Amino acid sequence: MMRNSVFIKRRLPLLILFIAFSLFMLSMVGNSSENETVEIARKASARLHKRLAKLETFAMEATSEDDEGCLEGLPDDMVIYRYENDSLKSWSNQFPIINDDISPRLTVQRLTSYSNRVSSPLSDVTETVSYMNLGPKWYVVKSFNPQPNVRIIAGVEVKNNLIEELNSSENGTNPHLKISGRYVVEPVNSSSGAPVLIDGVPLFNVLYDTGQMSHFFDNSLLRWTALGLLALATLLFLFGHRSVKVYLMVVGSLTALFIVAFAWGGQMINSYELFSPTIYADGQFLFSLGALILINSYITILYVCTYMIRQNIADIIRGGKKFRRRRLVAYAIICALAAAATLVYTHMTLKSLILNSNITLELYRGNDLVHYTVLVYISYTGILFCLVLLLQSIQPIVRETLGIRYNMFKIRNLAVFALLCAIYFTVIAGVLGFRKEQDRVTVWANRLAVERDLGLEIQLRSVEEPIASDQLIATLIRIDNAQNMILNRISDYYLSRTRQGYNISVSIFRDNDRNGLAYFNNILRTGTPIASGSNFLFMTDANGRSRYVGTFVYYSKEDGLMRLLVELEPESNREDRGYYSILGQFSNPGGINIPALYSYAKYTSGNLISYKGNYPYPTISSEAEGNGDITRSNGHVHFRHMVGDEEMIIISRPQRGAMVYFTSLSYLFLFLCALLYVFSKKEKKNKGFRRNYFRTRINTILFISSFMILTSMTTISVLFVYKRNEANMHDLMSTKINTIQALVSNLMRQDIRGQEFASVLETIAATTKSDITLFTPDGKVSVSTTPEVFEKMILGSRIDQDAFHNICHENQRYFIQREKIDDYSYWSMYAPVFNDEGDMIAIISSPYTDRNYDFRREAFFHAALIVNLFILLLIASLLFSTREVNSMFSPLLEMGKKMNVADVHNLEYIIYKRDDEISSLVEAYNRMVRDLSDSTKQLAQAERDKAWSQMARQVAHEIKNPLTPIKLQLQRLIRLKMNNNPKWEEKFDEVSAVILEHIDILTETANEFSTFAKLYSEDPVLIDLDKTLKDQLVIFDNKDNISIRYIGMEEAYVMAPKPQLIRVFVNLITNAVQAVEISQKEAVERGEQPGEGKVRIYLRNSIKDGYYDIVVDDNGPGVSEENQDKLFTPNFTTKSSGTGLGLAICRNIIEKCEGEISYQRSFTLGGASFTVTLPKYQA
Repeated sequence: MMRNSVFIKRRLPLLILFIAFSLFMLSMVGNSSENETVEIARKASARLHKRLAKLETFAMEATSEDDEGCLEGLPDDMVIYRYENDSLKSWSNQFPIINDDISPRLTVQRLTSYSNRVSSPLSDVTETVSYMNLGPKWYVVKSFNPQPNVRIIAGVEVKNNLIEELNSSENGTNPHLKISGRYVVEPVNSSSGAPVLIDGVPLFNVLYDTGQMSHFFDNSLLRWTALGLLALATLLFLFGHRSVKVYLMVVGSLTALFIVAFAWGGQMINSYELFSPTIYADGQFLFSLGALILINSYITILYVCTYMIRQNIADIIRGGKKFRRRRLVAYAIICALAAAATLVYTHMTLKSLILNSNITLELYRGNDLVHYTVLVYISYTGILFCLVLLLQSIQPIVRETLGIRYNMFKIRNLAVFALLCAIYFTVIAGVLGFRKEQDRVTVWANRLAVERDLGLEIQLRSVEEPIASDQLIATLIRIDNAQNMILNRISDYYLSRTRQGYNISVSIFRDNDRNGLAYFNNILRTGTPIASGSNFLFMTDANGRSRYVGTFVYYSKEDGLMRLLVELEPESNREDRGYYSILGQFSNPGGINIPALYSYAKYTSGNLISYKGNYPYPTISSEAEGNGDITRSNGHVHFRHMVGDEEMIIISRPQRGAMVYFTSLSYLFLFLCALLYVFSKKEKKNKGFRRNYFRTRINTILFISSFMILTSMTTISVLFVYKRNEANMHDLMSTKINTIQALVSNLMRQDIRGQEFASVLETIAATTKSDITLFTPDGKVSVSTTPEVFEKMILGSRIDQDAFHNICHENQRYFIQREKIDDYSYWSMYAPVFNDEGDMIAIISSPYTDRNYDFRREAFFHAALIVNLFILLLIASLLFSTREVNSMFSPLLEMGKKMNVADVHNLEYIIYKRDDEISSLVEAYNRMVRDLSDSTKQLAQAERDKAWSQMARQVAHEIKNPLTPIKLQLQRLIRLKMNNNPKWEEKFDEVSAVILEHIDILTETANEFSTFAKLYSEDPVLIDLDKTLKDQLVIFDNKDNISIRYIGMEEAYVMAPKPQLIRVFVNLITNAVQAVEISQKEAVERGEQPGEGKVRIYLRNSIKDGYYDIVVDDNGPGVSEENQDKLFTPNFTTKSSGTGLGLAICRNIIEKCEGEISYQRSFTLGGASFTVTLPKYQA
């Protein structure tokens, strides 16, 4: 224990300081040098070579002619296509390309579409390893020709630009290549970097990303670790050297570290997400979440430092009676101000964090929680834990002034504090979260109120001139029934991206069409041009529905003026379906994405114009609430916003029940309990376990049993919930794909290349809230309601290989599986489409993204509720079992306690009213107490008789010794007188002196035995040791040539019988003085000059915690080693006279006071040194 203490106080801070310095120096070593870039490229080459070797193994497996499906176990970063006679027969994973046809045949482009490339990039792949850029993904590809007419094209993914765009913290490179995020991959024609070589051929370059962050931050993790270790070393130094001076030094050092860290964090705003204002920012000081965490950590560390020197502060306040009351009042005011400042700071900064960040603190919003949520709760728990330290720091002062004793680190007190903190966190997160939700809903309502799509208008402005001057359209408009051809031309060439969110239609009006001309002219009168002189107008009909209309006029000599009307009507609920909700990549510019949890409706003059979501809004609203009103009805919360005199937007969401908040509160309470327990954890001793061995074992067995049972029940319940939800979702998906299959089958009688087919397919997709893609029987994409995912090469042009195998080869009626687009996982549904002859003519694919019922959220909530109930039941069972076990062992503990506390004369009976296994043991104990009491009385009487008999013999012996010489001297004197011896008068004085001396001995003996008899008859009182010792020194201030000095301390109080304790002190000081006098007398007898006698008395704190030491030293001869074991034995003395009971009585008195007395050679004076150790008085 002593070695560990020395290590922590002296060596550990130095060790941590050395480690911190080493890490800081290591971080200064540059890691972006050219040599390291070359080394990284070399290692990447070796890893890529291994991946290509593995790819070749899978490619050889794909040569089998009867291969009908994908390769089992093919990694996600590898793609293999198998061609037979230049026709793709099977594929495993996909290249992000539209055209995978490698045949050299001539390809003719459609008149109205330019999206398809004439030749496939795969046609250029040879047997030599090459590098290929396929837009969002880059590959290293190679061709194999294992058999005649069989060609294998395989590739290993090198870089994924989609990941790089979605997550700026990643460089998008294949993780198997293990290229650090500080480096990027560029084409081989890049002027910088080091090449990655395969067989000596450079494929691509690896170069250091200088734009990612400055070189100073390359090893920021090492520097942050070094700063943390410096702070830890400083705290440990204060822990080993607790004084006010060291405290001030440590606080100054920590403040300097905080300033450095704060300034450094300010320079990392654009480098690390933690310090980015996009996460949180509220002013210049709280510029990021990292800055807030640094401030919270600094405050917490300052409180910890102050707590370490709490005893020094208490000593300063207690020291001296002068102005003590003022010091107590000042200390109380400072503590109150510190607590108030901490609470105010916590509330204000937490409020700022909730309102000005995108961090979710409401635990019931499980899908929105991020790792920053845990970091925030830990940080603020540390801040609030400072209040616990503050209350514990003032505990000694409160105990002395108010007499109130408490310990904030008890489990019960920590649990209460955790509950209060959990309630506070839950309330403030709920209240401020709702306020933040109101602001968010207001933004949504304002966006919904704006009907015009600014992004679309910009695009329309850019295409209106090309449409007006398009000679092909000018030619087609003269042909009868050319609307579809014109629509194809406009949709594919000019509005290909716009058709994703809008239904596009065209109308042609000639001069002889009066109704059409009236309609055309009415649009020109009522529409609002999107810009001055623009052909496109914005219109709103009587029902509040908006649309864009383009008016174009073409002239020909034969037909005169030909008027073209292009109408764009927005689709409803597009964001609820398909790839839009999966990736969120295809929202219209200027659009708004409202979570599926919410529903909204728009009313004009009280009539429902449009709506979205599951809530059944009334068609007519008669309520007239004000703007910003919040109502609750039908289990929903409704946010009402007036956007005009007649227009109102209502946004609704399901109302959260009390169980949601209770579950959140419970989890937060358990989390804070665990956190506070870690903060306040102290070293446990094994002897406690040994003392409660059986009770602990029983509690442990009961806890493990309850834990296993409840864990099993919880696991089964959670799995049941997830399985049930998955089964329900699978039923919904099967119903949906069957519905889509039936609708599309009726549509397949039309030409799938026509605009009418695409329009009807779009209608089916809107009706079923799905994105629909049709694949040809050989698995190639044919038509899709979301062509953007294929045009942007986010998805390959082929159907998923597993779906193709199950539909085409296993002949399944439908197939449902989970698929991934990079890191996004979703369900995908497939079904075949047959013609009247029963031949499969297409394969339907549709991603399932119905968010009307969030199975994941429901499953999460149910699982969280079950786990919460499990934990609460586990805690309840643990408390109940502990209570029962403790009650079962309470009689045994009471027996032990009474037997330890009381002596054999004062054993008490145990009252136990139960009739169980313990009752017989209690009865036996009570019977033993009764029998022992009787036996004790008899034994005590016998002991008293024996003691008095021994005492009488001792007294007789002590009296007989002086009486014998008295008798002899008197007999001698009588004989001299009877003989008339003239010397008898001379002898008279001599005999008188001897007799008087022996009478003094008799008196001293009587006093000794009187003191011994009164040893246990006096009650203890409160004694001021300092004053008592000073009073006794007055008796010895008349000693010549003996220096007696006393060094004491004020306010040292003990509980003891005062007369007996005074006798101890007087005895020890007398022994010391007599020892010095004997030493001086012996020096005179030797003819030497006697030296100055020295006696020193010390009053000090003992090394034994909670005790005082009273030390009496002298420079006398001391006690020989052979006599040291006999010092405190009755009847032993080294004096020529005395009873030998003095030190024995002293030891009995000190032991009666629960203290100790010991002897050792004095280190300073060289004589005897007696130490009395007494327990301090605890108020």
